[in-house]
Amino acid sequence: MILGLERGSLRLVPHQAGWRQAFDEETLRLKSALGVPDLAIEHVGSTAVPGLVAKPVIDVAIAVDSFGQTRAWPEALAPLEYAYFGDRHGWRDDFYAKGPETLRTFYLHVVEGAGDRWRNYLLFRDQLRASPRLREEYRALKLAAAAPGATRDSYTSAKEAFINRVLAG
Repeated sequence: MILGLERGSLRLVPHQAGWRQAFDEETLRLKSALGVPDLAIEHVGSTAVPGLVAKPVIDVAIAVDSFGQTRAWPEALAPLEYAYFGDRHGWRDDFYAKGPETLRTFYLHVVEGAGDRWRNYLLFRDQLRASPRLREEYRALKLAAAAPGATRDSYTSAKEAFINRVLAG
C-alpha cells in the first residue's frame, strides 16, 4: 500500500485497497487516545472513494458538538505523531497532520457536527461514491490539475469549481 507524502508536495496515485483498513485502524487509535469511544469519525477525501486517484494521505473528519471539548486534543494526539495547526484558514475546523514533514500519512479535520463543513465532507464523498460519471470527471480534473509544474495551491484551486458544483447538487 502506498501511504505518505512529503509536506507541500503533490503526487497522485491509484486508489489503494489498504486505505480503508488504514483508516479503520487509525480510527481505533484516535478513539483510544481521545478517550471518546462514540466519537463520529469519517473517512473523507479522495482516498475514501474507491477507484479515484488521490494524494496518498488519508483524510479523517471528526465531528464535535463544540470546540470546547477539544482543548486537550493537541496534547492527547501528540503521542500518535499528530502535529496541531489550529484553524489554518478560518474555516472553523482544527487541522492536524500525522507524521514527519517528510512523510505525512493522515490529515485530521475536526469540525462542528452541526456545521456545513461536516455535511459537505460527507455529501461530496457520497456523491462521488454513487456516481461513476462524477468520479471520472473528478479523476480527469485531478490528473490535469496535478500536471508537471503544478503546486499544491494551484491543484486545490483547480478543483474548487467542481467541488462547489457537486455540493450545490
